[in-house]
Amino acid sequence: MTVRICDVTFADWVGIEHEGKYTDTFIFHVDALNGLPPFGYRPLLQRLVAVLNQKRAGASLCIRVDSPGEWYLAEIKRSLLRGFGIPYIVTQANEQPDYYSFSFRPRLFSLSLHRPPAIDDGFSHVSMDALKCLQVLGRIRKGDEDEIASLAGLSKKVTLDVLYGLKKNRLVEYKIGKKIQKEKSKPVEMDPFPLWHPTRKGLSIALRSWGASKQVDFSRVKELNPDKICTPHRNTSRRWLAWLRSAYPRAEIWTGWSESHLPGISVYPDALAWGRIQGSATLFWHEVGDGHKSRHEIEEITKKRLNSAWKFCRRTGVRLVYTQISTKWVHETVCWSIENLPPEASVLMANRRRFGELPTVEWGKVNT
Repeated sequence: MTVRICDVTFADWVGIEHEGKYTDTFIFHVDALNGLPPFGYRPLLQRLVAVLNQKRAGASLCIRVDSPGEWYLAEIKRSLLRGFGIPYIVTQANEQPDYYSFSFRPRLFSLSLHRPPAIDDGFSHVSMDALKCLQVLGRIRKGDEDEIASLAGLSKKVTLDVLYGLKKNRLVEYKIGKKIQKEKSKPVEMDPFPLWHPTRKGLSIALRSWGASKQVDFSRVKELNPDKICTPHRNTSRRWLAWLRSAYPRAEIWTGWSESHLPGISVYPDALAWGRIQGSATLFWHEVGDGHKSRHEIEEITKKRLNSAWKFCRRTGVRLVYTQISTKWVHETVCWSIENLPPEASVLMANRRRFGELPTVEWGKVNT
């Protein structure tokens, strides 16, 4: 049950009993399939903690993560290593928080405190499929139905039905909008074709579903380089999840994100998906193009990307599938640059014009 403290909300509240006394613990819920990568929650949680420090002295925080695997939970824990000014714990959604598992011991009260006032969560009135589409648009800003369907994990038909329903309720618009430009001084340009956009009300629902409140900087979770929207490169990146699901129908492709920051490394993929293939938790790193670069540049950037991708996967124990979707000569150059591929990694080469087709994943090898 959603509860409110001043102008921020939490998914629930609980008084954890310990030796006849009780904690004052607020619950923040994270759904790994909500359209957000696990790396951007710290600014939001800092805002919530600041309010608790000011208005609820002695409070503690329990972050419950509903996730089909362990990687998303591990990355949230890693992003919070610096801690907060209050005791906190990160658990799976079905685990009960234990008093001794908090970052430091929570304050105990002699009597169980009153539950904070309950409020409407602001998003449960829309269907799950509708919420997924709003969450996708909340991160990518605007997109076509194929891109939204891929990122939301829905069929194109279901996605179109949902979008038209949202449009009827004035939660999304279908229009030709202004291009997002790097240089604000340039003359205004319009997108070349109509796209789906969230309205202010639709975006508010997405933010509420993520637990975001006013005055929270959530910009780092948005898709990078928005000036590339409407380009073939961005369209391919956004459709990476659909490509994987088509190529590997027996694999579990849980979720993914186009153009996302990755903590601790200087490069980022065009798209990143997370799932399980051949029984192993895996990150699917996606690179598009590179045909505009020289052979030397491709060799150097591939070495850097692949080393960074493997370092990123190794820290949480997941496998890596690194895919280059390009022309034949780029594939050849990429192959030349790969040395000593780890046995828990696989490199795939794919043709951009053959959507939904990928070679069989063989670990420790380059697969063409």
